[in-house]
Amino acid sequence: MTRDVVLLLGTAQPDGSPSLQRIAPEVARVLDLKDLRTGDHRYVIGDGEDFKAWLSFHPEDEEPHLSHPIWVDVATEKGAEYEVGRRLFQLLADSDRFRVVLFLDWNCDRSTHLSCQDW
Repeated sequence: MTRDVVLLLGTAQPDGSPSLQRIAPEVARVLDLKDLRTGDHRYVIGDGEDFKAWLSFHPEDEEPHLSHPIWVDVATEKGAEYEVGRRLFQLLADSDRFRVVLFLDWNCDRSTHLSCQDW
């Protein structure tokens, strides 16, 4: 069974609603994504060393999406999903550019600023 890995992103210094066009290049640099492809203004796809990332914009009026409107869906080899998800979380967190929440199978696994026990 494939496991779901989703990272929710917001900017480290929230300044209104960030756009996908502004955030995607920063995420691509941090995650070393290659061959970025833009479907339209709603999503960007890129290839990592051992994963693919699909960035999309989901502005909503409730948390966590209010402060984390960028979703990064991750696809990788079966069985490696959790390891890859946690590695990408750490890269994004260590960049100090983003607020990040990692969901594994839609359960909060870790967050840079919220307690997953509150979910």
